[in-house]
Amino acid sequence: MGAAIDFLRERGLTAQAKGKRIVVSPASKLTPDVRLYVKAHRLELLAELAANDGLERRSHWQITLGGKTICTMVGEPMTYAEALEAARWRWPDSDILEG
Repeated sequence: MGAAIDFLRERGLTAQAKGKRIVVSPASKLTPDVRLYVKAHRLELLAELAANDGLERRSHWQITLGGKTICTMVGEPMTYAEALEAARWRWPDSDILEG
């Protein structure tokens, strides 16, 4: 799965999408830090749960051109390949890094 789901699994937690909400269980293992993590990574968790295809998706990617970062692309969660395609639509010689 993706990095966000793996973070929860490493702590003995599972996640389910309920509409636009994330339900994490068991509640007895939820710490304030995990609650903050889930809140900060909600879109990534939703994307990973919805995809269920084993591909990691991110909401932000750094676009580089000639080895220098030129901007950060932010939007709906997408795979590396999708992000690279979007970046190269505007900058054909660009590359991307995880943002």
